[in-house]
Amino acid sequence: MRVLLLLAALLIPLVGCTPDAPNIAAARVVAGGSPIGGPHRLTPNDDIEVRFRFYADLNERVTVGPDGHITLQLIDDVPVAGLTVPEATKLLNQRYAKVLREPDVSITVRGYAPQEVYVDGWVTSPGLIRSDLPLTLSRAIAQAGGAKTGAHMDQILIIRRAGDGTFHYYEAALGNYGGVNHPDQDPVLSSYDLVYVPKTAIVSVADYVGTLTKNIPFYLNYPFNP
Repeated sequence: MRVLLLLAALLIPLVGCTPDAPNIAAARVVAGGSPIGGPHRLTPNDDIEVRFRFYADLNERVTVGPDGHITLQLIDDVPVAGLTVPEATKLLNQRYAKVLREPDVSITVRGYAPQEVYVDGWVTSPGLIRSDLPLTLSRAIAQAGGAKTGAHMDQILIIRRAGDGTFHYYEAALGNYGGVNHPDQDPVLSSYDLVYVPKTAIVSVADYVGTLTKNIPFYLNYPFNP
Protein backbone atom coordinates (compact mmCIF):
# COMPACT_ATOMS: atom_id res chain seq x y z
CA MET A 1 0.00 0.00 0.00
CA ARG A 2 1.26 3.41 -0.89
CA VAL A 3 0.24 5.56 2.02
CA LEU A 4 1.17 9.22 2.11
CA LEU A 5 0.52 11.80 4.79
CA LEU A 6 -0.74 14.62 2.62
CA LEU A 7 -0.95 17.49 5.07
CA ALA A 8 1.87 17.61 7.59
CA ALA A 9 0.28 20.62 9.23
CA LEU A 10 -2.55 18.42 10.40
CA LEU A 11 -0.14 16.76 12.80
CA ILE A 12 -0.14 19.97 14.84
CA PRO A 13 -2.72 19.47 17.60
CA LEU A 14 -5.23 22.03 18.79
CA VAL A 15 -3.99 21.61 22.35
CA GLY A 16 -1.37 19.51 24.14
CA CYS A 17 1.38 17.46 22.59
CA THR A 18 1.53 16.25 19.01
CA PRO A 19 -0.79 13.25 18.50
CA ASP A 20 0.35 9.98 17.05
CA ALA A 21 -0.52 9.50 13.40
CA PRO A 22 -3.44 7.11 12.90
CA ASN A 23 -2.49 3.48 12.42
CA ILE A 24 -3.06 2.86 8.73
CA ALA A 25 -0.80 -0.18 8.40
CA ALA A 26 -1.58 -3.09 6.11
CA ALA A 27 -4.21 -5.51 7.32
CA ARG A 28 -3.41 -8.71 9.16
CA VAL A 29 -5.94 -11.48 8.63
CA VAL A 30 -6.88 -14.42 10.86
CA ALA A 31 -8.18 -17.78 9.67
CA GLY A 32 -11.56 -17.22 8.07
CA GLY A 33 -10.55 -13.97 6.46
CA SER A 34 -11.33 -11.49 9.26
CA PRO A 35 -8.93 -8.54 9.26
CA ILE A 36 -7.25 -7.57 12.52
CA GLY A 37 -6.86 -3.94 13.47
CA GLY A 38 -4.73 -2.37 16.17
CA PRO A 39 -5.72 -2.08 19.84
CA HIS A 40 -9.43 -1.39 20.21
CA ARG A 41 -10.31 2.20 20.95
CA LEU A 42 -13.55 2.82 22.76
CA THR A 43 -16.32 4.23 20.63
CA PRO A 44 -19.94 5.36 21.13
CA ASN A 45 -22.27 2.42 21.91
CA ASP A 46 -19.50 0.22 23.28
CA ASP A 47 -20.81 -1.63 26.34
CA ILE A 48 -18.25 -1.63 29.16
CA GLU A 49 -18.13 -2.93 32.71
CA VAL A 50 -16.40 -0.86 35.37
CA ARG A 51 -15.32 -2.77 38.48
CA PHE A 52 -13.64 -1.71 41.73
CA ARG A 53 -11.41 -4.02 43.71
CA PHE A 54 -12.39 -2.55 47.08
CA TYR A 55 -15.72 -0.83 46.38
CA ALA A 56 -18.06 -3.44 44.94
CA ASP A 57 -21.08 -1.17 45.46
CA LEU A 58 -19.68 1.12 42.75
CA ASN A 59 -19.40 -1.63 40.14
CA GLU A 60 -21.57 -0.91 37.11
CA ARG A 61 -22.06 -1.57 33.45
CA VAL A 62 -22.38 1.45 31.19
CA THR A 63 -22.62 2.33 27.51
CA VAL A 64 -20.39 4.91 25.89
CA GLY A 65 -22.73 7.74 24.88
CA PRO A 66 -22.97 9.38 21.46
CA ASP A 67 -20.78 12.19 22.81
CA GLY A 68 -18.07 9.69 23.72
CA HIS A 69 -18.62 10.05 27.48
CA ILE A 70 -19.64 7.62 30.20
CA THR A 71 -21.56 8.57 33.33
CA LEU A 72 -20.36 7.03 36.60
CA GLN A 73 -21.04 7.42 40.30
CA LEU A 74 -19.16 10.01 42.38
CA ILE A 75 -17.39 11.67 39.45
CA ASP A 76 -18.46 13.77 36.49
CA ASP A 77 -18.93 12.41 32.99
CA VAL A 78 -15.69 11.00 31.64
CA PRO A 79 -14.69 11.23 27.94
CA VAL A 80 -13.41 7.80 26.93
CA ALA A 81 -14.09 7.56 23.19
CA GLY A 82 -10.85 7.21 21.28
CA LEU A 83 -9.00 5.72 24.24
CA THR A 84 -7.74 2.15 24.52
CA VAL A 85 -8.91 0.13 27.52
CA PRO A 86 -5.60 0.67 29.38
CA GLU A 87 -5.80 4.41 28.68
CA ALA A 88 -9.40 4.62 29.87
CA THR A 89 -8.55 2.57 32.96
CA LYS A 90 -5.73 4.94 33.85
CA LEU A 91 -8.03 7.94 33.39
CA LEU A 92 -10.74 6.48 35.65
CA ASN A 93 -8.21 5.64 38.34
CA GLN A 94 -6.96 9.22 38.22
CA ARG A 95 -10.48 10.62 38.51
CA TYR A 96 -11.51 8.30 41.33
CA ALA A 97 -8.26 8.84 43.25
CA LYS A 98 -9.61 12.31 44.03
CA VAL A 99 -12.60 10.88 45.92
CA LEU A 100 -11.54 7.34 46.90
CA ARG A 101 -8.52 5.79 48.53
CA GLU A 102 -6.93 3.21 46.25
CA PRO A 103 -9.83 2.95 43.78
CA ASP A 104 -8.13 0.16 41.72
CA VAL A 105 -10.60 0.42 38.84
CA SER A 106 -10.67 -2.09 35.98
CA ILE A 107 -12.55 -1.93 32.67
CA THR A 108 -13.84 -4.81 30.56
CA VAL A 109 -15.51 -4.38 27.17
CA ARG A 110 -18.66 -6.54 27.18
CA GLY A 111 -20.02 -5.53 23.80
CA TYR A 112 -18.58 -3.73 20.79
CA ALA A 113 -20.43 -1.16 18.74
CA PRO A 114 -20.67 -1.93 15.02
CA GLN A 115 -17.92 -0.29 13.00
CA GLU A 116 -19.14 2.67 10.95
CA VAL A 117 -17.31 3.93 7.88
CA TYR A 118 -18.54 6.40 5.29
CA VAL A 119 -17.77 5.51 1.68
CA ASP A 120 -18.35 8.15 -0.98
CA GLY A 121 -17.35 9.01 -4.50
CA TRP A 122 -17.35 6.81 -7.61
CA VAL A 123 -18.91 3.71 -6.01
CA THR A 124 -22.21 2.00 -6.70
CA SER A 125 -23.91 2.69 -3.35
CA PRO A 126 -22.20 5.52 -1.46
CA GLY A 127 -23.16 6.04 2.16
CA LEU A 128 -22.64 4.81 5.69
CA ILE A 129 -21.34 1.25 6.04
CA ARG A 130 -21.91 -0.67 9.29
CA SER A 131 -20.10 -3.89 10.07
CA ASP A 132 -19.73 -6.16 13.10
CA LEU A 133 -16.29 -7.16 11.80
CA PRO A 134 -13.31 -4.89 11.18
CA LEU A 135 -13.29 -3.43 7.69
CA THR A 136 -10.33 -3.15 5.37
CA LEU A 137 -10.34 -0.56 2.61
CA SER A 138 -11.26 -3.12 -0.06
CA ARG A 139 -14.06 -4.61 2.07
CA ALA A 140 -15.57 -1.20 2.74
CA ILE A 141 -15.60 -0.41 -0.97
CA ALA A 142 -17.09 -3.84 -1.70
CA GLN A 143 -19.90 -3.21 0.81
CA ALA A 144 -20.59 0.07 -0.96
CA GLY A 145 -21.32 -1.94 -4.08
CA GLY A 146 -17.80 -1.75 -5.48
CA ALA A 147 -16.09 0.94 -7.49
CA LYS A 148 -17.63 2.03 -10.78
CA THR A 149 -15.82 1.64 -14.07
CA GLY A 150 -13.13 4.25 -14.48
CA ALA A 151 -12.67 4.97 -10.79
CA HIS A 152 -9.18 6.13 -9.83
CA MET A 153 -8.30 3.23 -7.54
CA ASP A 154 -4.74 4.50 -7.31
CA GLN A 155 -5.82 7.71 -5.58
CA ILE A 156 -8.33 6.65 -2.93
CA LEU A 157 -8.52 9.06 -0.01
CA ILE A 158 -8.77 7.89 3.59
CA ILE A 159 -9.68 10.66 6.01
CA ARG A 160 -9.40 10.08 9.73
CA ARG A 161 -10.17 12.41 12.61
CA ALA A 162 -7.62 12.31 15.42
CA GLY A 163 -8.59 12.51 19.08
CA ASP A 164 -7.67 16.18 19.26
CA GLY A 165 -10.04 17.16 16.45
CA THR A 166 -7.51 17.44 13.64
CA PHE A 167 -7.82 15.43 10.43
CA HIS A 168 -5.21 13.18 8.85
CA TYR A 169 -5.36 12.55 5.12
CA TYR A 170 -3.93 9.55 3.33
CA GLU A 171 -3.81 8.40 -0.26
CA ALA A 172 -4.06 4.66 -0.87
CA ALA A 173 -3.69 2.66 -4.07
CA LEU A 174 -5.62 -0.61 -4.37
CA GLY A 175 -4.61 -1.25 -7.96
CA ASN A 176 -6.62 -3.58 -10.17
CA TYR A 177 -6.92 -6.39 -7.63
CA GLY A 178 -7.79 -4.59 -4.43
CA GLY A 179 -6.65 -6.30 -1.28
CA VAL A 180 -6.85 -9.84 -2.66
CA ASN A 181 -3.46 -10.03 -4.37
CA HIS A 182 -2.01 -6.93 -2.73
CA PRO A 183 -2.68 -7.22 1.03
CA ASP A 184 -0.01 -4.59 1.70
CA GLN A 185 -2.31 -2.08 -0.01
CA ASP A 186 -5.39 -2.92 2.05
CA PRO A 187 -5.30 -1.10 5.43
CA VAL A 188 -7.69 -1.80 8.29
CA LEU A 189 -10.06 1.12 8.74
CA SER A 190 -11.28 2.67 11.97
CA SER A 191 -14.81 3.73 12.86
CA TYR A 192 -15.72 7.11 11.44
CA ASP A 193 -13.13 6.94 8.69
CA LEU A 194 -14.20 8.56 5.44
CA VAL A 195 -13.21 6.71 2.27
CA TYR A 196 -13.47 8.61 -0.99
CA VAL A 197 -13.05 6.94 -4.40
CA PRO A 198 -12.50 9.65 -7.03
CA LYS A 199 -13.89 9.50 -10.55
CA THR A 200 -11.16 11.71 -11.94
CA ALA A 201 -7.63 12.52 -10.87
CA ILE A 202 -7.47 14.94 -7.93
CA VAL A 203 -5.24 17.93 -8.60
CA SER A 204 -5.38 19.67 -5.22
CA VAL A 205 -6.00 17.09 -2.51
CA ALA A 206 -6.04 19.67 0.30
CA ASP A 207 -8.84 21.68 -1.31
CA TYR A 208 -10.72 18.53 -2.25
CA VAL A 209 -10.62 17.10 1.27
CA GLY A 210 -11.72 20.42 2.76
CA THR A 211 -14.82 20.37 0.57
CA LEU A 212 -15.57 16.74 1.44
CA THR A 213 -15.42 17.17 5.20
CA LYS A 214 -17.60 20.26 5.05
CA ASN A 215 -20.33 18.82 2.84
CA ILE A 216 -20.75 15.17 3.81
CA PRO A 217 -23.32 14.78 6.64
CA PHE A 218 -21.12 12.18 8.32
CA TYR A 219 -18.70 14.97 9.25
CA LEU A 220 -21.07 17.80 10.11
CA ASN A 221 -20.08 17.83 13.78
CA TYR A 222 -16.36 17.48 13.18
CA PRO A 223 -14.21 20.62 13.18
CA PHE A 224 -12.04 21.15 10.11
CA ASN A 225 -8.55 22.35 11.08
CA PRO A 226 -6.09 22.25 8.18
